[in-house]
Formats: sequence, C-alpha cells, structure tokens
Amino acid sequence: MTAPSPDERVAPLGGLVDAVTAQFPELEFLAPSGVLRIPVDTRPLTRLRIELPKQFLHLQSIALVTANGSDASSGAQVTASSWHGGYLEKFDPARLFDWDNPTGTVVHTEQDDLSWVEVRFRRPVRLTEVRLRNVGSNMAVRARMIRVVGHSRWGRPQELFDAKSLYKRVRSAARKRDLGDLDPQVKTLVPVTVDTLVGSYTTARKAVKGADIDPEVMKAFKAVVNAELLPSRELLWTIHGPCRAFRYWTDDQQRAYVEFTNEVVEALREVTPYVSFGFGAVLSVVRDKALIPHDDDLDIIIAFEPHEAATIADGLAVVTEALEQRGFSVRGAWSAHRQVGRQGRGKHVDLFVGLFEGEAVSWYPGARGALNRTMMYPTTTAPLLGIDCVIPAHAEDYLVALYGDGWRTPDPHFKHKWDRAAYADISGGRAAAPVGSAP
Repeated sequence: MTAPSPDERVAPLGGLVDAVTAQFPELEFLAPSGVLRIPVDTRPLTRLRIELPKQFLHLQSIALVTANGSDASSGAQVTASSWHGGYLEKFDPARLFDWDNPTGTVVHTEQDDLSWVEVRFRRPVRLTEVRLRNVGSNMAVRARMIRVVGHSRWGRPQELFDAKSLYKRVRSAARKRDLGDLDPQVKTLVPVTVDTLVGSYTTARKAVKGADIDPEVMKAFKAVVNAELLPSRELLWTIHGPCRAFRYWTDDQQRAYVEFTNEVVEALREVTPYVSFGFGAVLSVVRDKALIPHDDDLDIIIAFEPHEAATIADGLAVVTEALEQRGFSVRGAWSAHRQVGRQGRGKHVDLFVGLFEGEAVSWYPGARGALNRTMMYPTTTAPLLGIDCVIPAHAEDYLVALYGDGWRTPDPHFKHKWDRAAYADISGGRAAAPVGSAP
C-alpha cells in the first residue's frame, strides 16, 4: 500500500479550516476591513462601549441597527480613552457611522491599558444588531481581543461580544471535530491551525519552530493555510510565519519602502562605503526586478574592517549609534542584525553586520568565508521599482554563493543553515535566537 503524500496527510486540516470558518463567521473581523456582526437582544441601551486591552484600538465604521428603523447615531456622542496623533482633530462622527461608504481609519487610540471608544445615545435605543468594520490594513489583527458592552439606564452592563469567549468556543469546536486517524506530526499541527484561525500568529509560529516536523509536511501545511485561510486576511505563511507579504502591498507602499531602505543605506554610507542591499533584497533587484511576492522585508548588509569593529557586537553598536543620531529607530538584541525604522511609523528593514577577515567577508546566517572583497566592492547600482539601489559589485556571484546555482528560481521555502557555531569567535556577545530573517 502506497504511503499517503504530505498533501494527503494534512488534508484534514483544510477541512478543519473550512468547518471552523463556516461555523464562526465572526473570525472574518480579523481581516482588513473585516466585519463583525453582533446580534443584540437587550433592553434599550443608553451607551455602547467597545474595549480592547493593552492595544491600539482602530475602527473604520460602526453600524447601529434599530428595531424600528430609526437612526441611533443621530445626536450620539462619541468619546475615546485617548486619540493617537491627530485623529481627534480630524474625527468626524458622520464618517464613523457611514457604513456604506468606508473612508479609512476613523478611530485610532493610543495603546492604553484598556483602550475604548464609547457611543452615548441621545435617548435610550433598542438595537437589534451592531456591526463593526475593522480597518483596511495589516493593523486589523490588533483588534483580535475586542469586547463590546451595552449599558442601559437600569441594571448591570451587558456583554454583547467578547473575543476571548469566541476563541474558547472555536478551540472547543476544533477539539470535538473528528479529523480521522492523524499521524503524530499532523496532530502537532492541529493546535497550530487553530491558533492561526484565531489570529494568534506568534504562538502558531513558535509552536512550529519548536516542533520536529518533516519539511515536506510543513510545506503542505503552509499550502493549506495559504490557500484556504490567510488570503482573506492579506497574509501569507512564509519563513517568517504568517505575515503581510509584499504581494498584498500597494504600489505606493512598495515604492515608499524601497525609498526608506535607500535612506538607511545613504545614512550608513556616511559611516563606511561597505554597505549595500543584501540577501533577499538583492534577489528582488537582480532576479525579480520587483519586491519578492512571498517576502515581507528588505535586508541591508554593512561590513567593518577589524580596526573599526573587532566583533559583530561592536559593529552593531556602531550602526546603532550612527542611525539613532540620524533620527532612525533601532531595535532588537539579535546576535547579527538589528531592525531599523522610523519612530512610530512604517515597516522596518533588517540590517546585518559583517566583518572583513583578510579578503573574506561574511554575514550571518550566510556561510562564513563564502564571500570576498572583490565580489562585494566597490558597490554598483541597479533599479528596483524605478529607484536606483546599491547592490554588491558582482551581484550574481553573490547570489550563487548564498543560494546556489538555482537562485534564479524563486523558492518560498529556502532556509539558510543558521550555523551559529561558525560565527561564535567573532560574535562578541551572547547569541539570541534567530528570527528567520534574510530569505
């Protein structure tokens, strides 16, 4: 008897996704512009309060459906726990209640201990349904723990919706579903599937990283969630876990990100000429001539002579100081790279520090000693989305050294060897766990 293929082994997980999403349409709210429909069967309400613990609260619009067809929003007052940036000055309640004409983010609080927005009605109103529309961006997942409470003139507040309770019911339904005789590896992926369903993406990714799962089975699992669950959320399960891959970015967003990456490169070129795009960013420029659809960030590489930085940790300290002095935000404590962004906005880029060792130069997680000065420098430029970008001198040789002769064929499942021991003597600091960057 022929052994089942990886696709056949994980097929029950696709059935689980279909069954759960059909049973719990509320999960739609986790998607950009996702809608949450909350039936209401209570006494007339004087206030409606939407709460979110320890997170920014974003909302696009609210619909208030009344028993008699009256306009509950007329004369209603809207208040919030706080307002992020200039959102209070531009707030217009008409936009918030104009359900049929969404116009971007309307409510945006700070990340309060308990963020909330409250609608106080002019007079008690009997609602039959409340609808919430999430924001149309990758920030939609922030609302995953939302709670909606109704207040009446008399009696205790009434909970109309609680995401925490919903996810308990989702998990219970998943446990009760008969998935047949699963092999141990696929059984391990059942809770991962459920975590993905309820938007607990970090937990799902960590569970997979710590599990002994055959790579072919993992590919089949990713294919299931990428086909049947994540597209509606504008996410893709990549080597970084579920993320908003470039295929879901607008043209303007992609161009702005490339331009920002160039800003970081130019700032670093004031420190040393040995800086350029690296890793998957070079694939974008040379092979795809576009941002790689299954990737979600760009990488920069910078190299130091031994007298400039004796260890990678020394080099990280140099770039951190230089970039912070120039107004960039630098974060992370990884052994070989940092994430660079602008305070409070935009997507970060990954910055990797390497060291010259004679004619050789290396950046973790690439193989140590596989590159040399002549291959890398002096740098050249090539266009990406019509923007000139700095790349290694002999970019194709660089890509062969990193990815092998098959670098021209996109491989969403490519992984570096992550040989940390090879860099131990030049690391210069306690190693942090790799995060799967640098595709």
